[in-house]
Amino acid sequence: MADAEEETMEQRRAPHISAGSGPDTNPIGVVAYDDGLVRDALMAQCAADLATSGYRLGGIVQSNPHREGRRRCDMYVKDLLGGDEVKISQDRGNEARGCRLDQDAFARIDAWIERAVLEHVDLLIINKFGREEAQGRGLRAVIAEALIADIPVIIGVSSQNLADFLAFAGDSATRLSPDTEAMTAWCRNAIKRRAQDQCEQGLPPVGA
Repeated sequence: MADAEEETMEQRRAPHISAGSGPDTNPIGVVAYDDGLVRDALMAQCAADLATSGYRLGGIVQSNPHREGRRRCDMYVKDLLGGDEVKISQDRGNEARGCRLDQDAFARIDAWIERAVLEHVDLLIINKFGREEAQGRGLRAVIAEALIADIPVIIGVSSQNLADFLAFAGDSATRLSPDTEAMTAWCRNAIKRRAQDQCEQGLPPVGA
């Protein structure tokens, strides 16, 4: 989502997440970062690489185009499943202080991710576990819902929120290097493991 000091979302309670059995089988890949713009670029490139391979993705990625004469970037979030994009920043001028997010956009984002979980996408990409999620709100519940549905999740977490994220995820998370090659490799393996598990359990392929 947007930067921590700017985000706010409706309160939601997260169901319990069971721990993974090891780093090679954990259902969450976490990318820790200090620079939010770098995070957004990495997540977007990872999503693009996976989409090129034909995977069915859900979740969101963020872009931050800069406009000449503005001190701060515009912020857009894209729905990876449906392809829609929404601007989440409001243009309040260079001298504006406080939150500049469009709160109406967040209801749409929440619905996008809920739909992705219900449609059992191959992988869920969440660009940020931020302050709201650290406090038990925001997208925390739907992330847990994805894991309960056996959908692997890759997520960005700022260094300042990492302890709260690990308290939430427990042993379910594998920390990934902040580069697209490592991120994409983990995602491919997670999707493959899920397909193998489905086959071993005699279940129909995901999406069937």
